[in-house]
Amino acid sequence: MIAFPGTWGYYKYYNCESRGERRMLQEFIAKAIWFLKIYYVENQLLVQFLLLFVITYMLLMYWLNPRLSPVLRKVLAIFCLLVELAGIAYFTLGFREIGTSHRYELEMFWSYKEWIFGGNVELGMEVINNIALFFPLGFLLNDALKKASFWKVLMLSMFLSVAVESTQLVYKIGLFELDDIFNNTVGAMAGWCLFHILRSPVRNQCRMPKKRRRYAQARL
Repeated sequence: MIAFPGTWGYYKYYNCESRGERRMLQEFIAKAIWFLKIYYVENQLLVQFLLLFVITYMLLMYWLNPRLSPVLRKVLAIFCLLVELAGIAYFTLGFREIGTSHRYELEMFWSYKEWIFGGNVELGMEVINNIALFFPLGFLLNDALKKASFWKVLMLSMFLSVAVESTQLVYKIGLFELDDIFNNTVGAMAGWCLFHILRSPVRNQCRMPKKRRRYAQARL
């Protein structure tokens, strides 16, 4: 058997590198699970509200969509939109205490820096909260409005976020942050994308003739 020079050294180096990568991946997964557990414990009410609200809405508006009349769908969408707006007002303004000064932070992505590089877990939870809270708004606007384009949802969600942040600044009940506006808008646009992903198969099912629909269901 011929042994090439440096083969064993390369093999040991490669194995060490692979073990190091696996160890880093395991540590990352462990930290992610630890973070999610803490996040759920600290934000149980918000998580339960979003899960219940989103799952119920998806069930009524998409899985039962062929059985709902357009008028009932419109009324239900507007009602759910009002519930979402009430939830946003409660979680962003309702439980905050009045401070002594107007506080603001105009540096973009400062919360991400403190979370990722500074290890500030509380700011990480706040980032996720701001994204998750506006997530239902993205697809609710599509159902409540006849035509909600990308730019319309973007501008409406940004306007609502600016209104919330400005209220916090004026009444000294929070910190005005550009990061919050960015996170809220990202959450709403993620909901808008989910709406369009789910709408295509539902719309095709509704437009399908009854005979073909029965045949498709029989095949499933």
